[in-house]
Amino acid sequence: MADGRFGQIDDVELDMRALLGALLRALPLLLIFSLLFAAALYIGLNFVTPRYTASARILIESGESDITRAGSGTEEVRALLDSEGIASQVELINSRDLATTVVNALGLSSLKEFNKPRFLPSFDQMLAGIGLGRPTPQPSAEDRVLQRFAERLDVFSVDKTRVINVGFSSVDPQLAAQVANAAAEEYLALEREARRSTNADATRWLESQIADLRTKVTDAEAKVEAFRTERGLFSGGQNNTSLAQQKLNDLNAELARLVAARSAAEAKAETVRKSLASGATPDVPDVRDSQLIQRLREQQVALRAQIAQLSATLLSGHPRIKELNAQLGDLDGQVRREVTRILQSLEGEAATARAREADIGRDIANAKTATGQTNDAEVQLRALEREATAQRDLLETYLRRYREASSRQDGNYLPADARIISRAAVPLEPTFPKKLPLTIAATVALLLLVIAFILVRELTSGRALRRITVVEPPTARLAPALESPPIVEAPPIAAQLLTSEPALARGLSAEAQDALNAIADRIVDAKARRVLVSTTDADPAIGRPLAAVSLARTLARRGHRVLLIDLYPDEADSQAMAVEARRPGLAELYAGDASFDAVIFRDRRSRAHVIPRGLAAFGADEAVAERFAEILDALDQTYDQILLDAGPDLAERLAPKTGATILVGEGDDKDPATAEAYEAMKQAASGEVMLLIAAAPAKREVEPA
Repeated sequence: MADGRFGQIDDVELDMRALLGALLRALPLLLIFSLLFAAALYIGLNFVTPRYTASARILIESGESDITRAGSGTEEVRALLDSEGIASQVELINSRDLATTVVNALGLSSLKEFNKPRFLPSFDQMLAGIGLGRPTPQPSAEDRVLQRFAERLDVFSVDKTRVINVGFSSVDPQLAAQVANAAAEEYLALEREARRSTNADATRWLESQIADLRTKVTDAEAKVEAFRTERGLFSGGQNNTSLAQQKLNDLNAELARLVAARSAAEAKAETVRKSLASGATPDVPDVRDSQLIQRLREQQVALRAQIAQLSATLLSGHPRIKELNAQLGDLDGQVRREVTRILQSLEGEAATARAREADIGRDIANAKTATGQTNDAEVQLRALEREATAQRDLLETYLRRYREASSRQDGNYLPADARIISRAAVPLEPTFPKKLPLTIAATVALLLLVIAFILVRELTSGRALRRITVVEPPTARLAPALESPPIVEAPPIAAQLLTSEPALARGLSAEAQDALNAIADRIVDAKARRVLVSTTDADPAIGRPLAAVSLARTLARRGHRVLLIDLYPDEADSQAMAVEARRPGLAELYAGDASFDAVIFRDRRSRAHVIPRGLAAFGADEAVAERFAEILDALDQTYDQILLDAGPDLAERLAPKTGATILVGEGDDKDPATAEAYEAMKQAASGEVMLLIAAAPAKREVEPA
């Protein structure tokens, strides 16, 4: 808040000591109140009707044995035991039908715990009573009992198991155990009844299907036989081939036999013919086996023996020798005539075989035609047989399943796919209320709420906030600003944040701060990157105005990345922005003894950064050296504006390197000293010089805004 007389500005900060003091002051009362609340709550919980919970556990598994399980039961068991199957069984136990059966079996409708009307109407009924909603019908007694039964029944599957927990809560521990066990048993009964009903439905369906299939099988088989008879597709033999095919096979075999016989006869005839042509007796089986030829040869042998015997005493011209030779020649002629007859017989056999081959060839051609027609008919016959076979197989399958289903139905063997592995026992300890845990939790929650209330009350009342006041003189004047070209940005440099007491300096008045805001606008519009801030002179008794600090904070609050380089030996800027005295700074950075991270600090009241002068000396020679120019170039890559706060002597050396200069004077702009300093700065600066008039305050300032 600003005062018109002194230009007073107020600011606040959080006072942790005041907050802790408020908590300590309220601690005795807080402890007493908490103990009373805990005692009252514990006593009150003793009057709450306890509720007991009993639980039964059901294991979901296949009830069939390997002997009685049907062939397709594996897939059904797998579907039952997966996560979706277990969840379905949980929903079955939570079903209304099961609840109705258990309620009627145990007579829960007669118990006040389940059939007691509501003491207060529901929220919807209250809205309907005042005309803000539609009236809802009152639930019947049965619906009310079932609703309260469902509220007390807790069914869930145990994680990573096939076990279902069936829990029930009641004010009567025995009733809780009875209901839990009854719900589990009723679930098993429902499972068995469902299997019995499914099996009966399947049996009836199979009966109707079997009757239809028997008719279809009979018709299909009759069609097969009628078609076979109509087309003459009779079969027989070892390979169950058709008659046409068998005939064709026999003809082929006969043809092969005839070809072999003809070839043999022709070969024998050719041999005999060659033997006759050469005058030799042919050596073939037909000639050797001839009885006549054998007798003729025997006679020839005998005649030759006589001729040989007589030739020893008689000459070749002897009549007896001539007679015997004539007889021998006659025998040779008879042999040749017999061989010729055999040759003619062989040639006749070959001719007969050739004629028979021609007949067999014609028969084979006819048989092939008949076989082709038969094959076409057999294709149709096989289709009819496949249909009959399919109907017969389906009938046999249905008959087998029907026998299985009938045996289960008649033998009453339909086990449920679950069993109770743990029956509910009568609980000894109530599950609600848990007196000690509830008391501790409620007391801790109350303590936290009361502590939060105390902290909020202290913050809203202002007692936990510490006020900071700055008094400022009321004069300021602004001179024209200078435009500067933009510079490329670079990655940011980490900054440190330290706390410190402000140095001997003073801030600006409200009017001077307004003028400084206008200067900040000009700097932003002109895109000036390096700004020099200097004073005409400062009174050691009251300190110098920290215009550079105020300008840095103003630009930082507008979202700019601002760095202030404090070149004054007193380091008033640095200490005002929270840098402890005697810290490394620009001098150490210039000498290479410190890095950027070690000398850049963050302002405690804004996001601006500051570099103190440092421990070593930093004068005019260093300010105009190439090393300092390189440092400024590196900082230009990170910050939007770099403020150089220097004294008059050093400012004249730095003015040519800055884009704008702000000269802070304490006298009137017509004051000769101020005018002279302004003119001198204009001569030295390369950019436009702006004049900020900050008159001496009535009392010492603490810190700039």
